[in-house]
Amino acid sequence: MQTWELLLERWYQRWTRWVAVVAVYATATVVWRAVTDRTWLDALVFAGLVGVIDVLTQWVAIRARRKAAARDG
Repeated sequence: MQTWELLLERWYQRWTRWVAVVAVYATATVVWRAVTDRTWLDALVFAGLVGVIDVLTQWVAIRARRKAAARDG
């Protein structure tokens, strides 16, 4: 495979991942707004909280995986 084809494929994978992430947070914002009937600011804060929790859980999972791999040798 050509180098530019590989770079294009990686870029497409990243772009697709970011679109999925934004779609999930946008959906969380709209659902929170519709269900709780609060302000849009509250809904955006909720989406930010979901984002922070998502990042923290991924970080903890990566640390646990690395520790397990180090123990297994």
